[in-house]
Amino acid sequence: MSRTGPGREANDVARLIERLRLAEARLVRQHQDGFGLNDSDRATIRYIVEHGDDGVEITPSTLAEHLRLTGAAMTAVLDRLVVNGFVAVEPHPTDRRKKLVTLFDHDIDPDHLDPLTMRIRHLAAELPSEQAAVITRFLRGVIEILSEPKPTD
Repeated sequence: MSRTGPGREANDVARLIERLRLAEARLVRQHQDGFGLNDSDRATIRYIVEHGDDGVEITPSTLAEHLRLTGAAMTAVLDRLVVNGFVAVEPHPTDRRKKLVTLFDHDIDPDHLDPLTMRIRHLAAELPSEQAAVITRFLRGVIEILSEPKPTD
């Protein structure tokens, strides 16, 4: 007995998500080989660009929390971005325990650093709002599954 209807469509979605994961892994490998900025670097810059002018104090801790990185991993990202001239990490003016992260160049266009995100945003903008809401709920669920800790053997 063959399956038709929603069962087949759900299987198609699951297969497409697997293809998406493979394409993303390929993209990560390509970026690591030739671009100099990895996904965490670009995500950090994007966050600073999008929130830095909102009066939000951007600290290594807020970045680590947003990007779901450990403190050590965030330090490595910031060190790379400082060395490459993208950000400055300076003491907080009133709280000696904190450091603030700012951009060297406030005219950085995050879409120029990450043209793939720009293309995906344009594609998403074509979706009717009802479809976008369904896809958003689904992708949030996928992200939750991918974010779950691996079971230990």
